[in-house]
Amino acid sequence: MMGTPQFEVFISGATSSVDDWKRAMSAPESELPELDAQQKEVARRMDIPEKEYARGVLVQKYGELRQRERGQRLGARIDEILDGLGARYKLDAVIREGTKFRWVVRILTPQEPKNIAVPLDLADDVIDSATTQDLEKLRQAILEGLGRKDLLGNVQ
Repeated sequence: MMGTPQFEVFISGATSSVDDWKRAMSAPESELPELDAQQKEVARRMDIPEKEYARGVLVQKYGELRQRERGQRLGARIDEILDGLGARYKLDAVIREGTKFRWVVRILTPQEPKNIAVPLDLADDVIDSATTQDLEKLRQAILEGLGRKDLLGNVQ
């Protein structure tokens, strides 16, 4: 795929990893986000020092940024699949629904927009290892979601 992706990535229910937490805990104080009035009030009510609360906010930020990057990578793989269908199919958005353990991709088709769920385990496999089998499973899920089973062939 050439150029910058033409789709948006949205994160809902971002999850942070142990690495996000370690990174935030070791970040210099100069990198801590400035807390807004509401965050300061929550820290005060919970009797948590503002710097400690800010590190928690930083953990969430790191987690969201990591998930956004993963969404870009998943979207790029889906764009590759759609390239084979022609310009009338366009990836519009990639949405991470962490609480539902899935990504939802919104694809503009000649008939109507289609939302296709991609389970987190499949998305993780595609993003992390991108084996031929993983990419084929993603291709099958996208083509089935688009109602284009005619392009699946005899794949088991």
